[in-house]
Amino acid sequence: MIKILVAEDEARSRAALASRLRSILGEAALIETAADGNEAVTKAVQVKPYLIFMDIEMPYKNGLEAAAVVKSQMPETHVVFLTAYDRFDYAVGALRSGGEDYLLKPASEADLREMLQKFFDVAPQAPKDATPFEAALRVWLHQHYTEDVALEAAAESMGMSPFYFSRQVKAATGQTFLELFTGYRIEKAKQRLLDTEMSVSEVGRSVGYPDSNYFTKVFKRAVGCTPTIYRSRGK
Repeated sequence: MIKILVAEDEARSRAALASRLRSILGEAALIETAADGNEAVTKAVQVKPYLIFMDIEMPYKNGLEAAAVVKSQMPETHVVFLTAYDRFDYAVGALRSGGEDYLLKPASEADLREMLQKFFDVAPQAPKDATPFEAALRVWLHQHYTEDVALEAAAESMGMSPFYFSRQVKAATGQTFLELFTGYRIEKAKQRLLDTEMSVSEVGRSVGYPDSNYFTKVFKRAVGCTPTIYRSRGK
């Protein structure tokens, strides 16, 4: 049985995430919830979940503290941190300290499915006629879009030669690898510009562009306007 714990102190967000997980995984999945860090530790010991979605900011124990306790007792448990826009750097620090992944709130359906794909046999959100390669490519993009990945490294991680990988990407998407990779990053950036209050530089870092000026240049070339203007038009 799939066991997941959702640790989130905001009641509405906690209920919404639990409901979405049930809709994706089905009623056979056990989805438990916790409203603070202490309860998260207690529930984790009781339920022994395979995966925990852990909000970073919670009462009593924050998510990092709760995760440390859980991992010390159950090292096989996986933890994905939930973080709002203004704690993005905090989440990155958590990953550097041994965390496994993070989701920016509010997470989209596609983001959630792609995260679950890393831990369970869950189909990513993709067109109904998508090929196995397209589905695998979508998961790979989600896992690596924040990294500086060259074509050769991408091909190797997909178990293909650079030449064959390039042909497969072009055939499946009509784009080169660089066009696809950049486009995926820009779509994530557009979503965060409209759905969060992250600064432009924070958005850039969250999608793999640590240089704010370069991010703005790439975004403008792809979208036709700067991130700031895009945000003002969408609000």
